Amino acid sequence: MVQQHQLVIADQRPATPQLRWLTLAAPELAAHVCAGQYLLVRCAEDGSYDPLLRRPLFIAATEPALGQLGLLYAPLDRGLAWLSRGHAGDALDIVGPLGHPFAVDRRTRNVLLIGQGAGLAALLFLARAVVAAGCAVTLLSGALTDAVQPPPFLLPGAVEYQSTLGPVTELLNTDKQISGSALHPIAWADQIFAALPNEQVPALRNAIRTIRYRWERGFASVLLEGPIICGVGACGVCTLYLRKGPQTRCNDGPVFDLRDLTSEALA
Repeated sequence: MVQQHQLVIADQRPATPQLRWLTLAAPELAAHVCAGQYLLVRCAEDGSYDPLLRRPLFIAATEPALGQLGLLYAPLDRGLAWLSRGHAGDALDIVGPLGHPFAVDRRTRNVLLIGQGAGLAALLFLARAVVAAGCAVTLLSGALTDAVQPPPFLLPGAVEYQSTLGPVTELLNTDKQISGSALHPIAWADQIFAALPNEQVPALRNAIRTIRYRWERGFASVLLEGPIICGVGACGVCTLYLRKGPQTRCNDGPVFDLRDLTSEALA
């Protein structure tokens, strides 16, 4: 059941010159949310419907002992710019948590995270969870500028963090690696979790095919960028056509198995 909450801002501060870290007091949610889920945040003054649509923000961290959630976002539109002016004690109208999260196999011990864009926040949350479960973790992060690259202090110290300016999938360039070599990050990963712009997903798939030759369902999952409007699959705006039929990004996703993604879904 979709739940609506009035959550109070516990803290908000810059994480980089272009990223904000927002902490919400959410004791009822902090112990139960999962990496890959998101909140729909109303970004307007009380009594105003401008802007009308809620903004989807991926959960970047939880502190169950404190009853808090962390969100990382770039205030690039006027709704999120309004949110960036919020102060501790302000209440926000929020729907969620929503979405199908990442699924980590209990046998997994080596995790490769690959991210760029707004969904990268979900990988920060996932990194904390799998490190706590005893996994070895590498995070590859891409951005157009350093100002939107998540700072290392948002990650556990055990995470190997590599960043690049430009498409993150360039770090998977198999032309510069020995195909099938254990030196390539894809070769040693038990599971891969990605959050990517649609245009970079084929490069990830091609790199996996080159290094692994054969890979099973559940090995690679991708959080897809794109519009999220209603959060429950009712409006149909985010419908994708996968190998197993139509699915909605907001409700059936935003995380999908890489093997199910078609060229039509990524168009």
